[in-house]
Amino acid sequence: MGRGRRGGPKRGNYKNHGSRGNKSTRGGGNFKNKRKFNQDRDGKKDDTSESKRQKLQQEKEAVPIIEEESSSSESEEEVKPYTQLLSMFKSSSRAQQVLTSDEEQSDDEEEAEDMNDQSNEDDIGSEEEDSAQDDEEIEEEESGSSAGVADAEEIDEENSIHEDLEVESEEEEHSGDEEEETLSTDPFHLHFDREINENLLEILTSPKPYETQELKWKVLGRMVVHLPTKPEKNTSQPKPTLLGETIESYVIPGSLPVLKTGIPLSEYGVKLQLCSNLDTRPLSDNKQTAEELLSPLQHELFTLANEYRDVYYPEMNHSNNDEIRTVYCLHSLNHVMKSRDKVLLHNAKLKKAKENGVATDEIEYRDQGLVRPRVLIIAPLRNSAVKIVEKLATLLLPAKGQIINKDRFYKEFGEEKDDEGKAETKKSYKPEDFEAVFTGNTDDSFRIGISVAKRTLKLYAGFYKADILIASPLGARTLLAEDFDFLCSIEVLVIDQTDVLYMQNWDHVLHIFQHLHLQPREQHDTDLGRVRLWALNGYSAHYRQNLIFSSVALPEAAALFSRRGTNFAGKVRIENAVTASSTTVCRVLVQLPQAFHRFPTPTAAQSADDRYHFFTKKILPQYRDQIMSNTLIYIPSYYDYVRLRNHLHKEDYNFGQACEYTPDGKLAQVRNRFFLGKKRLLLYTERLHFYRRLTMKGIHHIIFYQLPTYPNFYPELCNLLQDAFQNPKYRGDGSQTCTVLYSTFDAPRLAGIVGSQRAAEMLTSDRPVHLFVSGGS
Repeated sequence: MGRGRRGGPKRGNYKNHGSRGNKSTRGGGNFKNKRKFNQDRDGKKDDTSESKRQKLQQEKEAVPIIEEESSSSESEEEVKPYTQLLSMFKSSSRAQQVLTSDEEQSDDEEEAEDMNDQSNEDDIGSEEEDSAQDDEEIEEEESGSSAGVADAEEIDEENSIHEDLEVESEEEEHSGDEEEETLSTDPFHLHFDREINENLLEILTSPKPYETQELKWKVLGRMVVHLPTKPEKNTSQPKPTLLGETIESYVIPGSLPVLKTGIPLSEYGVKLQLCSNLDTRPLSDNKQTAEELLSPLQHELFTLANEYRDVYYPEMNHSNNDEIRTVYCLHSLNHVMKSRDKVLLHNAKLKKAKENGVATDEIEYRDQGLVRPRVLIIAPLRNSAVKIVEKLATLLLPAKGQIINKDRFYKEFGEEKDDEGKAETKKSYKPEDFEAVFTGNTDDSFRIGISVAKRTLKLYAGFYKADILIASPLGARTLLAEDFDFLCSIEVLVIDQTDVLYMQNWDHVLHIFQHLHLQPREQHDTDLGRVRLWALNGYSAHYRQNLIFSSVALPEAAALFSRRGTNFAGKVRIENAVTASSTTVCRVLVQLPQAFHRFPTPTAAQSADDRYHFFTKKILPQYRDQIMSNTLIYIPSYYDYVRLRNHLHKEDYNFGQACEYTPDGKLAQVRNRFFLGKKRLLLYTERLHFYRRLTMKGIHHIIFYQLPTYPNFYPELCNLLQDAFQNPKYRGDGSQTCTVLYSTFDAPRLAGIVGSQRAAEMLTSDRPVHLFVSGGS
């Protein structure tokens, strides 16, 4: 990522805030006299580079190279995926290196950053020197430790480094002692440290891999649980894995979830650091139960997510979205920190074995994927990314934690000054759900990588050095045209505000799913000896967890959830009935007859054509009369909008058109003409209403070509027919009408408006037309 200085003449203490030639600001902030530091470096450059070369040469000589013959005893069919990867990576011009992992580099970053935490802040004002050779040395230093990039302060360096090393070594020893105890209970180890057996693999790849059961919890309500189909009893032993290695324990297929109560959150497998940061009470002992630290909704959602089940929750709204964001950010950080700690622990064991003279070629640790990024969070807008990053920082960082590149992030993702000024002067007439989505930076093209250390959150990390990726569908798709390797080892996938993504372009979301877990084209400095066997064998899709959150029940999201995920831990879909008190048809205040017309259609694919023919032959001819003037036709799909527009042009109807691509000047003109009655019909798209929430005046009749995606749009538009928004010549005549078209495949939308029970009656009734009359006095 490019680095550029942003700010006034006062230089910050961030290493990577300056331009590439800015030596003075990128050298760090741990030296009292920076000029002297630069002079000393010139004299020590050759010695440093020579020592580095010697050290690297010793490491290369000491590390044995893994021969391909190690798997020669296996048949070609069994080792095919592995040999493909080896042959592909062998063709690379650079030599294959044994992993000096990015996690280890992050650990170095953490040590140096802890050193900076204890220092006293001192502004250093030195002149900039443009030197390419010095810049290269700085880059080398940054790759080994991106230490003093945030608020660096002066301290006694030796004492700080020794303290950090002691703390780190104690943590590694402590984690090593407890590792065996946690293996049998920690969901992370149960899910990712075991291989998948052949019987379960056959089930997951079959046409019907899951069997369905129902469960009901207090807050989530009715849950449809999909569990892997139980295999037929087989007494034969499972075959070895493709790489020829027998595994003592295999993954356990998912079972019905159980809600635990009265258990501390740390016993769920959550890191103590996250528990302490989640508990804001003073003098906390980290023994609070999950019910005390989490709300009832968070507790139930986290119970499902922590067991690495796929979850589809379509009841998100502007009042509970922060609770849901806390759940998936907590789960993502917990997953990343456990993965990182496991790699660091194994690195320490290998180093200790090497120091003791033990041959490391016989020691094997499988703890990584093909690339480093493990978590992908798809969000619709930049303001959503800001909330996610702030939530991650709140959960991860202690009082002395650091966010690297924080100023740059808020400059690019925060609300612009012009928008802030407009926000102060504009009238508050938009609905609450609109304000919740579109407050702040609403740009829908972005992507950012985040590297996680124990006390540091580094923003703008390179995608192959990042643990968490946050991207919009458009931002990810523009990058996928060039490179898609960063998606091959995603273990947790979160889709936030799925309904907003549907309003943008659903094809971008499908495009991302098509590029998950593809065979990488480059090695990206990965040691294949540390990659998990199931990742090498191409089974990553069965280990990936999908968390999908939406405000409305979308058939497209439900299809994505059921078809694009084959998680052996199972799936949970929340599916509650809409009660009569929650229906939106009851919010229509104006006295309005509402006629619901059901048209027949055999399949969902054919419903668009059947809807078009039914509308043009049965409904539209009635609106040629002069009395049916000022009719608004609400169209959710842009393709249907184009199709109807062409038909109206062909039949010489007097109509106007308003869509999301209509310029503001033309939009104002067509609205005025429609209000005055100069345009008898007005085509109005759902996306325009979603992004603008316009108050369309002059509507006397309204036709819903298809039911709205959002149930609350129905009363919003129907209430525009009241006299306050009418043309003076129509006020008080009471001749307004509402016409709705629906089919059996519109059941979720119909249930959101009239309720689940009434929708079932309307879909199964012999009568094709149902009339509602609401409001009025």
